[in-house]
Amino acid sequence: MKKIWVFPWSYKESFLFALLLLILGFIIEIITQQRGVVLPGFPMNMYFGLAFIIYLAFLHIFYKSHPLVKWLSSIPAAISSISLVTFMAFLLGIITQDDPSQKGLLAAIGLTHAKTSWPMVLSQLYVLTSLGLVTLRRSVPLNKKNIGFLMNHLGLWLLIASASLGTGDLKRLKMNLPKGETIWYGFGPDQSPVELPFALRLNEFAIDEYLPKMAIYNAMTGDILKDGKNPLIMPIDTIDPSYVFGNWHVELIQFLESSQKTEEGFIASDVVGAPPSALVKASHLLSGQSQEGWISCGSFNTEGEYLWLSEMEVLLMTLPEARRYVSDLTVFTRNQDPYELSIEVNKAPKVEGWRLYQVSYDQSKGRWSEISILEAIRDPWLPVVYAGIFLLLAGALYLFWFGKDFKE
Repeated sequence: MKKIWVFPWSYKESFLFALLLLILGFIIEIITQQRGVVLPGFPMNMYFGLAFIIYLAFLHIFYKSHPLVKWLSSIPAAISSISLVTFMAFLLGIITQDDPSQKGLLAAIGLTHAKTSWPMVLSQLYVLTSLGLVTLRRSVPLNKKNIGFLMNHLGLWLLIASASLGTGDLKRLKMNLPKGETIWYGFGPDQSPVELPFALRLNEFAIDEYLPKMAIYNAMTGDILKDGKNPLIMPIDTIDPSYVFGNWHVELIQFLESSQKTEEGFIASDVVGAPPSALVKASHLLSGQSQEGWISCGSFNTEGEYLWLSEMEVLLMTLPEARRYVSDLTVFTRNQDPYELSIEVNKAPKVEGWRLYQVSYDQSKGRWSEISILEAIRDPWLPVVYAGIFLLLAGALYLFWFGKDFKE
């Protein structure tokens, strides 16, 4: 039987090496008291990337017959390194990140700041070394059979390398824009202000809402009436104004999208904070008992209105859900005249190299909010990431198209 750690290394040594690398990263995190790795920005990250490529080429040209280099460019090393990076990405997805209040073992070994932790950096160096050497080894001869392999592996290498090197240049800032004010800064994760190369003034913020919904609430249990396991919440429908909630039949008599309460009920109104309301009649299907009255979800300055159906059951209206919200802005830059710009969810324009995303608003005021919350993101390495994804897709299509020829 072959002894362990004797070349040539196989899957056993490769996965043990990955495990030892992971443990080493945890130990460094504990020793450095969870400081992680301070990732450099441009141009140092670019210089490091170029130096790393030159180093891989040097190993391939002068030491490709060395047992260690041959192992690093082998399938076991490639699979174990990719498995390690995948495992770290899985932990990154399930563990809350960058929360200063987090303590304990996970914080001590760097998993609460996994992106910049030593385990993540070491795993990325391992996979980039292995993938890089594998790609160089298959680059000669550059024939038809190797092209698809090279595109796949080079694409994956570019994807991981650019995502790693670009971390130091990635900026995420939150911008709070009160209506009528000009704001030229955003707030980073540590809540410190960061000046931007542009300024924004919020001229108008508008929300399109879905119609509200109705539900029956049990005042004793605190639960919404359910249909099996699912809460029975029905959207108001002005076309088919008839609903059945368990043993209750509810008829919509009148609906006001924006209203104000009076002594007689609700009337249409366009004042700030005027909520939707509905005049309804609820009849019990078994007893014939019926109740009629107004219900309303209320707003930031108006109390809600409920209809008691029995001693325990209450018919209520839920708050409308936002369908679309839009910020109309004026943009000020150093090199051009001010111009108008609209931002909404899933439509992120670019200003001076920064992507602007509509993320929130003053939810306590709903559609009457006079504050728009944007996220400004700058990621100059994103084109390289896209290039890696393109190569991966191109390689997959190439192998799909010519794979049959290779087999023959």
